[in-house]
Amino acid sequence: MESPNSSPDQEKEEQQPSELPILSDKDNNVEPSDHVLPLTSTSQHEEVTRHTLATEPFQPILKVLADLERDDPKFAFPAARLVGFYRRLWESCVSKHIDVQKIDQSNEILKEAGTYLRKERDGLQLHHEKQLARLRFFGQALESSRERLISLLDDWNYPYSPNLAGLSDVAREA
Repeated sequence: MESPNSSPDQEKEEQQPSELPILSDKDNNVEPSDHVLPLTSTSQHEEVTRHTLATEPFQPILKVLADLERDDPKFAFPAARLVGFYRRLWESCVSKHIDVQKIDQSNEILKEAGTYLRKERDGLQLHHEKQLARLRFFGQALESSRERLISLLDDWNYPYSPNLAGLSDVAREA
């Protein structure tokens, strides 16, 4: 029995065979400020996204099931059960798809970080090789200077050595 105060929309809501709400055109015409999500954590936002992606494709089917339940209640129950199975399968696919997207995003971030680290490593390796080359050059220059200094000191300590032919005459005169 229908009450005189009930509207057709209320009747549809009472007769829905599934726990999923039917999104009507009225729901789509809300103010833009109503669509702003409150500050939530990423997991809550992810759950909202999962729920939306899982329920939106079934909205037209739920409307048909509501009409079917009104017209033929015996056939509506098996149809609703079948739709429920498909919905659960779809939810698992959506869940896997979102997980794969998150993994792909993480992989992309890791690839960019790896590229940056390789470039930094190559730059540091090049800098290290340049420093080693300079160190070898300074080592060779120091060794050459040390050998010349030792040679000069030897000649100074031993003026009569055959290395300094011109200095030996000077030393004899003194």
